[in-house]
Amino acid sequence: MSPKNDQEIMNEYLSNERTLLAWLRTGIGIMVFGFVAVKFSLFLKQLPAKYLAETVAPNSNFTIYLGIGLLIAGALTILLSYLRYKKTVQLLQKGKYQYSTAMLTFITMMLFVLSISLIAYLIIAASA
Repeated sequence: MSPKNDQEIMNEYLSNERTLLAWLRTGIGIMVFGFVAVKFSLFLKQLPAKYLAETVAPNSNFTIYLGIGLLIAGALTILLSYLRYKKTVQLLQKGKYQYSTAMLTFITMMLFVLSISLIAYLIIAASA
């Protein structure tokens, strides 16, 4: 294997930075969705009963907990992406980059559980 030239090394570092920025956007997006879920739940609770006379709004705090869970998931996504970025920089400097799916698996499973919870809640709320 031939030694890497400066352009190849620079491309690896820039690619790592682009990946970090993509994960940061993802984390922020997850947090925004959580914030919207919490705010919408609080908004529904503050509406006068006359506006909801024909509809029954669920009287549960589940959406607040789900929103908080999404906020935590977004914050963890940001933290884990930064830690992965730093680890990748160290491995690139040593020339020993090892691909890992641990962070992707954790974030995917966390969001999957939150998504299933939201789907279950919406089904229960729709049938009530």
